[in-house]
Amino acid sequence: MTKRLGLRQLRAFHAVIVTGSVTAAAERLNLTQPAISKQLSDLEHAIRLRLFDRRSGRAATPTQQGLDFFRAIEATIVGLEEIETIASDIEHRNTTRIRIAATPPLINSAPLMAATSRFIADHPDVRIALEPRHRIEIEDWVVARHIDLALALLPSNHPGLTETPLVETRAVVVMPADHRLAAQETVSPEDIQDDRLILPSRQPLRTRIDAALNKAGLHVSAQLESSSAITCCRMAASGLGVALCDPFSPTSFVGSGLITRPWRPEVHLTYGILQSKQHALDNRTKRIMSYLKVEFERFATA
Repeated sequence: MTKRLGLRQLRAFHAVIVTGSVTAAAERLNLTQPAISKQLSDLEHAIRLRLFDRRSGRAATPTQQGLDFFRAIEATIVGLEEIETIASDIEHRNTTRIRIAATPPLINSAPLMAATSRFIADHPDVRIALEPRHRIEIEDWVVARHIDLALALLPSNHPGLTETPLVETRAVVVMPADHRLAAQETVSPEDIQDDRLILPSRQPLRTRIDAALNKAGLHVSAQLESSSAITCCRMAASGLGVALCDPFSPTSFVGSGLITRPWRPEVHLTYGILQSKQHALDNRTKRIMSYLKVEFERFATA
């Protein structure tokens, strides 16, 4: 590592990855394109990694090393970009800010929105920051204290975390309201033999679904998949098939005509709060946790 590595190079790299191009990154940082390109070259030289594929006639495409490096530094860059906000909070004696991260099924869910709405109505002086984060990285964000608490599928095996269950629920089948199975109280693999099945991929939820099917001695193949359960719901809303996913993702489609039905065999899901064992929460953060518990339990019993 050389002394040429600095914050400017890291910010340039972060901006290119986030915006998708050197041109857009230059506009975002109010710099010229050659300046961005030089900072990228300096960064690659400093860390001895090839971050971009710069073939002639093609836009700068991140290499696998570049993507791995981005995932490793993203939380650090986001934290640095918040320095001005933190300083402003201190200057104006407005130091209460609660940072909450949640996995994609939960970040836009009705219970989280309801809990947030109630909390800010009772505590107008508190600032809430909501961050969408994937399950694979959310634990590291909590441990590094880039966020105060996180909402995710449990359990977590991270030794630096404490988990607080919020709600016990089950996977559901998502379909248009006029679907032929809409009148049924539950839906099973036998019921969907004539339908395209849409399943989440590459996430803990899919592991739970496959385990429940294997335990029941059943095998169900997905004809459509997505790493995002919300995208699975979008495909179901578009008439591409029926989706099997968590019960929170469909709540992002209010008014779309989607309905949910319980899935059999049952896929049990426990969602909860992750917090650092080394970070003592203040009373207001504890208070929002109580709001979250009420709203998620209300959702489960509705």
